[in-house]
Amino acid sequence: MILAAMLDGCGEAADDIPVVFCTPESSQVNIYRVPPQSWADAIFIYAYPPMPTAIPPAPPAISPPNEGMILGARYAAFQQLAKEAERWSDTETIKLDDSSKVRITLTFISPELIQAVFLSDVLKDRFLTTGFQDQLQSTLNGVADRDELLFLLTVTSSNSDNMNPIPHKIQIPIDSMNLNNAENLIVPSTHDDHNLEQIIDTASEPVFGYLAYPLAMLSGTQCKWIMDPKYNTNIVVTVPTIKVDGNGTGEHSWTIPYASLIDPILPPDPPNFIIPPGFDTNLMVPLDLPPTEFNQADYWQNFARFIWSQLTLGKY
Repeated sequence: MILAAMLDGCGEAADDIPVVFCTPESSQVNIYRVPPQSWADAIFIYAYPPMPTAIPPAPPAISPPNEGMILGARYAAFQQLAKEAERWSDTETIKLDDSSKVRITLTFISPELIQAVFLSDVLKDRFLTTGFQDQLQSTLNGVADRDELLFLLTVTSSNSDNMNPIPHKIQIPIDSMNLNNAENLIVPSTHDDHNLEQIIDTASEPVFGYLAYPLAMLSGTQCKWIMDPKYNTNIVVTVPTIKVDGNGTGEHSWTIPYASLIDPILPPDPPNFIIPPGFDTNLMVPLDLPPTEFNQADYWQNFARFIWSQLTLGKY
């Protein structure tokens, strides 16, 4: 009877109601269990085109490396990475004083973003010339094994008065940072990096870490797919307040487009392998820290480089 009462009360998460996670039967629930995107394969093949073989059963040989084509493929992968980083991120900006503000960015680590990072890393280090599809699929499967939706939370501050910056203390109640779906389910995180729970000093380096939410939870007696794209067109994450120097700033939310209501059935944009004049190819590498100049034209490019570093532990 006690177990039945607990299960019946597991609809909406609240302070006095336990949350019970579950595993639905549908294979579509785990969005990371998907085949690789066609653009990932197209970009890789541009860098390493297979040579035709006269014996069909034999695996095709790889053409000798062409430095210009590899560089063009790296550029196409890098542009895709920047596109996916911006596509799957949303930002809340809080004014701290007349010269400074803090930017809190939530990035959904989508299957597309993972593939863009993996592709960029493979082409940069050239550690893989064959079996790309299998290795990429293995990477997606490894993330899928967590049975969670993954997010990266990044907190950076910017100050226009570099001579006399005023330090501030930021505190985010991570335990109350909930995923809210279209059925009004309030879903707490299943895992989080505990550095996000500490008081953040704006005079120090940026702070970042992972948040993970379950794929499904019990609502009444039903195991509900939390982000069913049939009903959820946006990912919405809310927090009741963020404290600045001990004072609450009110509720904050992040909204990331998740699924379209109408499928336009349009093919993806073809990769662009032509490097424009003046582009610095040395930028196509991971970046250890997120950018702090919020209004720069290359902000998302540099933020993508930071995500690349985080997902691959670039400098470690």
